[in-house]
This record gives sequence, structure tokens and C-alpha cells, in this order.
Amino acid sequence: MSRSVRDLYMSLRGLFTRAVVQDLDDSGGNQTVTLTSHYGRTRSKVPVHQPFGFSSHVPHDGAVTAVVAAGGDHSDPIALPPSNPSAARMGNLAEGEAVLYDAVGQKLYLKDGRIVQVDAVEQLDVRIAGKSVLTVDKDGVAVVGTLTVSKDIVARGDVTADGTVTGKEDVVGNGISLHDHTHTSAAAGSPTSPPK
Repeated sequence: MSRSVRDLYMSLRGLFTRAVVQDLDDSGGNQTVTLTSHYGRTRSKVPVHQPFGFSSHVPHDGAVTAVVAAGGDHSDPIALPPSNPSAARMGNLAEGEAVLYDAVGQKLYLKDGRIVQVDAVEQLDVRIAGKSVLTVDKDGVAVVGTLTVSKDIVARGDVTADGTVTGKEDVVGNGISLHDHTHTSAAAGSPTSPPK
């Protein structure tokens, strides 16, 4: 191998290195990392280039990343999004599946081309214009706003529909108001009266 070819090979080989993440700063406009690529070679404030529309803060203990020397200049490194398989990794996916996950096992799982599965540790909160409109936790579901149902509400499986339905103003079924309709007593001669 000629010297010029060897020099070109070494230059290209040196453009990419693997580095261990020592610290991560996610407080500014650009996420930066402190990393060690070789023994005694630690760089700080290296910008992390993440895809648009996605942001993450990897647990840095055990995290690794690939570093690119921009334009071949090792004084201008760019870090690719770090990974940390030791802290969390959602694997064993089928072909075509995707998952967004965090370090405690919460996930948004696009499963089998048919199911969107959301796993939350404590609470799922859906917000519109900065206000919570749907909250789901272990105690139930809270909806803020008008709930419109186009079909029946049915208890499924082991669930029994023996709870209480409460309406602050009224409950209307098939056009009949529970608040305003009248009852006729079964006893002869008894008057008609509104419900209690």
C-alpha cells in the first residue's frame, strides 16, 4: 500500500470514533455532552445532533455515542444521539414494529401494524392547548369537556356495570329526563309526583 493511500485510509478511519458519555447537559438550546473517546482524551460541550421532532435525555452512566469530526477537523466534533443499552432497551420487536421508550419501561409501541399500545407507570395525560382533557390512572379515567359516545357503553369481560351514574344537572335517556319527568304511584287515587 502506498503512503498516500495509507494516509487517506487513516484520515477516513479517524473521522468516526466511539466515545463514552461522561455527562450530558440538556438545559440549553442545544444538548451537549462531555465524552471520552480515547484514554486521556475528554471533550466537553460537544453538540448532540438529534432528529427534528425527537428529543431524549439518555441516562449518561453507561451511555455511548459515535462522534464525527466535522470536515475532518477533530477540534469540531459532533456527537450522534447517545444510546444506553445497560439502562433500558426495548428489543425483540417484529419486523416493521417501532417503539418509543424511556429508562423506566414506559412506552408507545406501534405493534404488529394493527395496535398502538401505551404503557405508563402511573398516569397517561392528554393535553390540548396546554390543558389536560383526558387523564388515565389506576383509579380510572377523567375527561374534561363534553363526552360524545356514538354507540352503547358496555361492560366487558369480568367488569360489572353496577356502579353509579351521576349527572350534576340531569340524566336523559331516550328523550326522558330523570330530573323533570313525573311518576304515578301504584296505589289507587295517589297523585302524580316528580321524582325525589
